[in-house]
Amino acid sequence: MDHTKQFLAKSLVQLMAKTPLDKISVTDITNNCGLNRHTFYYHFKDKQDLVCWIFDWDIAYKLKVPPLADVKLDKNTFFVRTIMDFMYKNKAFYINALNSQAQNSLQDHLSDYIRAFREVQIEAILDGRILDIEHRRFLADYFTSAICGLIVRWSRDGMRDHSMVFFSGFMNVAYRSMQFLIEDHLANGKERLESAPSGGDEPAPER
Repeated sequence: MDHTKQFLAKSLVQLMAKTPLDKISVTDITNNCGLNRHTFYYHFKDKQDLVCWIFDWDIAYKLKVPPLADVKLDKNTFFVRTIMDFMYKNKAFYINALNSQAQNSLQDHLSDYIRAFREVQIEAILDGRILDIEHRRFLADYFTSAICGLIVRWSRDGMRDHSMVFFSGFMNVAYRSMQFLIEDHLANGKERLESAPSGGDEPAPER
């Protein structure tokens, strides 16, 4: 465990309990924990990088979320719920972090994480079947944007509803919609192949 990163993380969490993230400077963070800016930039690119590190540390060490490769069908939505439950219990920090308008913010980082879960879910639904890259990318992008957009809106509303209220409704709809779209696309693709003329029925080329 890197104690210096932990000191900087604790300092930022303390400051964010009272001050919007976008108004906190690196100097504020280092002064609050007795370190200097050089030490901060040795470990992190900027304060957004520190916020994302805190999120990753929470996910890996507090929530014990397994590697994405170990996530199977249906269980990946469980981990999204686990993450949201944790955000709800630590809402002072995560509402502040998700409301930041800066580049490379937690919003962007969370989007990358949710997308990885969607890709695992698509793979599980396919169960060895082939789905063209463009459609796979569209589904991952669409459902990632929808889920992350609602999580950000939930945070901007102050996370007034418990995460379970959000999760039990939308996530179930999202999963069933993705499953339907995949099955429909595969079925339509098979119908197109079956209706196409066979090679023996093609007219001979003109000479």
